[in-house]
Amino acid sequence: MVDPAYNVPRSSMQSKFLVAVLAAPLLAGPKTPEIAFERHVIDLGRNEACAVADVNGDGRLDIISGENWYEAPTWKKHHHRELFLFNNYLDDFSDLPLDVDSDGDVDIISAAWGSRRVGWYENPGKGQGMWAEHVVDEGSPTEFAFLVDMDNDGVKDEVLPQYGGREGFTAWYEREGKGAEVRWNRHVVSNKLHGHGIGAGDVNGDGRNDVLTPEGWLEAPKDPRATGEWTFHAEWTFDKLGFLYVYDVDGDGLNDVITSQAHDYGVFVLRQQRDPQGGRKWVKELVDDAWSQAHAMTPVDLNGDGKMELVTGKRLYAHNGHDPGGRETLGIYWYERVDVGGKAEWVRHIIDYGGRSGGGMQIPVVDLDGDGDLDIVVAGKGGVYLFENVSH
Repeated sequence: MVDPAYNVPRSSMQSKFLVAVLAAPLLAGPKTPEIAFERHVIDLGRNEACAVADVNGDGRLDIISGENWYEAPTWKKHHHRELFLFNNYLDDFSDLPLDVDSDGDVDIISAAWGSRRVGWYENPGKGQGMWAEHVVDEGSPTEFAFLVDMDNDGVKDEVLPQYGGREGFTAWYEREGKGAEVRWNRHVVSNKLHGHGIGAGDVNGDGRNDVLTPEGWLEAPKDPRATGEWTFHAEWTFDKLGFLYVYDVDGDGLNDVITSQAHDYGVFVLRQQRDPQGGRKWVKELVDDAWSQAHAMTPVDLNGDGKMELVTGKRLYAHNGHDPGGRETLGIYWYERVDVGGKAEWVRHIIDYGGRSGGGMQIPVVDLDGDGDLDIVVAGKGGVYLFENVSH
């Protein structure tokens, strides 16, 4: 069950958000060093997703988004595929870099809602020319997908899509073979959909990665490839989440769940605890509810303090302005959890506010320029942007 102890309702803070973010951190926590970011406009064209990988094998990390990839260090645009445009969306809701065919260069796995498929685009070598498309699976509108470790080998090379619609199934995909012989095996974990949002991680501490949904979690069996539905634990219920990350946020040895309302207000943590009988219970701890449409989030040690921070941001027109707060000001933020008088509080730091850039569907956080600190890439309907960490 979910204990709403930390589920603080939104207040007038939303209307005073601009003043708050310009004047002070979200909460009156300890003064922490800010991280300076310099914004670079990569492309003003419409996109939804983005990724970072060495596309051409020159040792530099490039940016991939939508129909193009951008070559480091000058971000020269290379057109490599044609995508469907529908209802104000470019039909590319996830870009996942992986050497699918094991030929030594990085390919891109893409999730698409309008064309109802998950596919992968084959790098012809050094990224040049148009990339051939291959189907992973089709027939279901796909909200997004992630690379996860479902076979528990320590490598995130399986695909976990979040299918939309009212009817369907929940499954992960494993590739088999090399080169032209690559094929994808579908492993169904539930013969139904469990809402908008998906994730993977070890919820119960048995060393196996489970599948998380807005309606609860599916417990992985000893053999994740075994046929049959996984045991479902209906321990929480939410509507329209983004990705659900599993991480021990409070350091108590129990894994917690980090997620957000993708089409409403709220970024929050479900802290795993034990009731007097030793059963699991979940306490909702609010991170921030002053802005809406946090569709993407990346947990990462952004400031190098050895602790996990959250990087997230407001997606531009996630539902074409019809979501709660859908037309409010865009912003990108990072959050850190600090101790204030013996109580945990989340402090908001601004990366960008009031521009065209938002959180989009993915937020890669990597050392893009090799200078020892972490940079941030975002993409959305307002374009593709690099936020270069210039704190060093």
